[in-house]
Amino acid sequence: MLILGIWGIANFFRKVGVTPSYRGSLFIGEALTIIQLIFGVILVIDGYRPPDDLHYLYGVLVPMIIPFMYGYVRAQPKVRAAIFYGIATLFIFGLAIRAIMTG
Repeated sequence: MLILGIWGIANFFRKVGVTPSYRGSLFIGEALTIIQLIFGVILVIDGYRPPDDLHYLYGVLVPMIIPFMYGYVRAQPKVRAAIFYGIATLFIFGLAIRAIMTG
């Protein structure tokens, strides 16, 4: 997500916008967050619990951010969409770091 964030912001400043390769990378990143959520649910079902309940919030919130951004930026110019995706993926990266620190 850090790389996607930097890439999206760089695309904005280069006035390239959201390219097909960037969109594909966002899709792969989203798929990985969903897979991570599935593994988290499996761990909870198996009886493993994180030490902090805030971890559950991160696990639910992270997979929802990119689809939310997609719905928001659909009507935006592609160049502006790149900065929104860049900021959103940097936010996801921050949440991932925080989730690692809590659990």
